[in-house]
Amino acid sequence: MAADRDNWRIAMAMGLALGMAACPVPALAGAMAAGTGALDPQLAALDTGDQLVIEQAQGPLAFAGHQIELDGFSGVAGYGSQAAYLIVIEGRARLGDLEAGPGRMLLIQPLGAGTELARYDARRLHRSLSEQAGLSDLPVLAELDAVARGQARGLWLGRLSSTSFNVATMGNAAQEEQRRARVGDPALRDLRFAEAADPAARERQIVGAFLGALARGDAGEVAQFLDPLPFGDRALSGGGDAARLAMAQALLAERDWRGFAGATPLAAGAATWRANGSSSAAEIRLRRTTEFAFVQSITVGE
Repeated sequence: MAADRDNWRIAMAMGLALGMAACPVPALAGAMAAGTGALDPQLAALDTGDQLVIEQAQGPLAFAGHQIELDGFSGVAGYGSQAAYLIVIEGRARLGDLEAGPGRMLLIQPLGAGTELARYDARRLHRSLSEQAGLSDLPVLAELDAVARGQARGLWLGRLSSTSFNVATMGNAAQEEQRRARVGDPALRDLRFAEAADPAARERQIVGAFLGALARGDAGEVAQFLDPLPFGDRALSGGGDAARLAMAQALLAERDWRGFAGATPLAAGAATWRANGSSSAAEIRLRRTTEFAFVQSITVGE
């Protein structure tokens, strides 16, 4: 991930990089129009790689661990494995000192690595959204077309330039798909994009969430926290996902984990945490990576 982060920052430093648009790859992503209810839960339920098209939103928005203020906002929100993004087509979106207007987007890196303001390629985005079922008649596409025409003038005058960089698929599509298998699950995504915290606090959150998944008996979520290294590591292919899920199910079958609901993890050494349940204690060892701190092992004693 260190190399990916370096590439991410290089792309940011390229200035007016239109090719930065979060244009989905059809094999990996889809877009949908926001419903009439609150936006926060709709974004929380959004799959990594998918996009939510929002029209005429106003007020505070909780997204990617941050509070963003919207003013007459129409645009697109989505998560890639390496960045969350809020694309402004109309209105404004403000995050701290950063304010994005039409033609720009807010980019949020995971693990508290920072936020950026960048341009996006409105023509590419318009083409992509127009091809999605149920979106071609949305009024926001007319506004996006107007943004694209303005960018076309900037390109013709040489004020803007285009790149092939795509924030939704950092690197290539195969690499993005592998990263989503490792860290794209909403439970892990919430922790990765949570408001910046020191590494110890973040690991405490990870261990607490893992114990919570055990206490609820949620095998799918437990599996996401398990170190992928024994199951194929980066690719998790050839049955790696299924094997990790089987390990989570076996772990749940070992004992009744409900006593660890709400347990407070305490540091017990380098990448090691201890939590006291209602009748036993657990020691959890983590393997730290540049993407996440995965659970390497858990042992339970008196």
